[in-house]
Amino acid sequence: MRHCPSTDFWEKMALVETAKKVVIDKGWLSITPPSFQRAVLDRCLLLTFKPGDPVYRLGDPPGGMFGLVSGGLGVAVGQDEFSPYIGHFALPGAWFGEAAAITRQPRRIGLTATRDTQMLHLPLPKIDEIVTDDPMAWRWLALVTVGHLDTAISACDDLMLRDHVKRCVALLLRLGGCRRMTPPGAATVDIDIRQDEIATLANVARTTAGKVLGALEAKGHIAQSYRRVRLLAPDALRAMLRD
Repeated sequence: MRHCPSTDFWEKMALVETAKKVVIDKGWLSITPPSFQRAVLDRCLLLTFKPGDPVYRLGDPPGGMFGLVSGGLGVAVGQDEFSPYIGHFALPGAWFGEAAAITRQPRRIGLTATRDTQMLHLPLPKIDEIVTDDPMAWRWLALVTVGHLDTAISACDDLMLRDHVKRCVALLLRLGGCRRMTPPGAATVDIDIRQDEIATLANVARTTAGKVLGALEAKGHIAQSYRRVRLLAPDALRAMLRD
């Protein structure tokens, strides 16, 4: 991890402003008041991560929040007897770290960059400044947790699908941020995921996952490459769940 590099002050400022626009246009901050948006973004730092770089690990001490600007993140989860594993992938606009900031407890998940990634970092002391100035800010911070709860409920619901093809399709749509609808401008979506990870998350054998992905690719709904699946037709995939 490092601060976003730049040889020119104005170039760096342009990068920061572009990053701010990304997280205002999509995700958590897009549904908060402008005054709160300014309070958050005025205190953020722009950081860069290389593929495989950890943002933080499960069990790390509490810290600040991170908003994904560009690139991708693998979200590691793990409970009790299970070792941490990738349970979700995040796309630009997603924010993490609010649980540790609110509770001052260790990190409940881990984040790892899956490609060259830019993130906005809101340090923990800056969060304290925001809520000291405006106690109602806790309400907006809690919206991040609500969004994560919605994702977890959706994942649990999809795992109840009896048809293994539909489970795989629902998983791809959720990871691509297209489970309920295709966001404007998201004609195609890239997901940084391996075939064995799809098998684990959809609760199917790896060979089964391979057959499903091959069939979807033959229909023109997805394209596969090394460690990546591109959703070419999210609407068509979603229609498969209604059949």
